[in-house]
Amino acid sequence: MTSTVRLPRVLAMTANTDLRHVVNGDTVETALESLFGRQPGLRSHLLDETGEIRPHVSVFVDGRQAALVTPVTDGSEIYVLQAVSGG
Repeated sequence: MTSTVRLPRVLAMTANTDLRHVVNGDTVETALESLFGRQPGLRSHLLDETGEIRPHVSVFVDGRQAALVTPVTDGSEIYVLQAVSGG
């Protein structure tokens, strides 16, 4: 299954990568693993030490909030959002 991962601009700039990545996988987890294979620096920004999505990160598939086990289909759009804070 081919889908597209869309990253927030701040994360893409931090990781020195593109905003959009075409990936393969049939779940959010396998799609992200496909992304990490090309952009390993993104792993620590999105996943914690146990391999789960970090608390300040939200993932959506085709407009619906998703978990690592959420299925993706050909053409799915996977959006990664990060909470931003500061003063």
